[in-house]
Parts: sequence; C-alpha cells; structure tokens
Amino acid sequence: MGNVEFPSKEWAEIFCKKINENNNYRNVAKGWKWPLMFKVTGLSDELLKKFPSGNIGIKLDLFEGQCKGAEFYEDSTKGNADFILTASFDSWMKILTGELNPVTAILQGKLKLEKGSMATVMRFPSAAVELVKSAQEASK
Repeated sequence: MGNVEFPSKEWAEIFCKKINENNNYRNVAKGWKWPLMFKVTGLSDELLKKFPSGNIGIKLDLFEGQCKGAEFYEDSTKGNADFILTASFDSWMKILTGELNPVTAILQGKLKLEKGSMATVMRFPSAAVELVKSAQEASK
C-alpha cells in the first residue's frame, strides 16, 4: 500500500476499505447507524499550506458494522454528520500510532464529541477500538 498521508482523501478511502475488512468491527458495531465525521484541527504549518481552513473533515458513512463510503473535506464546515469527533492533528497521530487509546482520549478531553450523544458513543467502546485498529491498518 505504501505511505498514504493522513489526512487525505486516499487515506479516508483506504480507512473505509479496512473497516469493511475488519470482522471484529462488523460484529461489535451492530446497531450503529449514523455517519461519523472525524475533524482534524491544530494542523502543522506544512498541512496549513495544503489546507488553509485549518479544519479537515473525514466523514464515514457507517451503518451496522460497515462503511458505505468515505468523504474528505478540506474544510470540515462543508460537511456534516450525526456524530462529529474532533481532535488536534497531534492527538489523532497518537491515536493512530497506538500511543493514545480513543476512550482515554475522550476522558482526557483530547478527543471531543462535538456533535452527537456521548451515551450512544459509550455503548460502543469495542467498536471505537476496532475503528482505531482499522485506522492504524490504513496508516501502514
């Protein structure tokens, strides 16, 4: 696969594909029916040159354990989803390298649920972990 840069449209598409290859996710995410957007803020100077909005969005159409599609927004305000999770580029990188657990990140306020019900998110902790595993696969 080679190094596909996070965040990018290519990365988002590979992430979606990896989710669909993840049988554990399929099993633990039954009941999840909402699109989810990952928002990336706190971009490096290098990334800001590419994405001047400073707010990138990766939206996944997640439904019953599958990813039906991914959209990439150079400006996350151009997209919307029932659930929006926001973190700085550094925090996302720590999550992608496995240095930071997503549930811990939420508890520490490094990963914020900007939109959607926290009670619903907390019903799917295993799904969150499996999504991260798929994201790590996409980043390899």
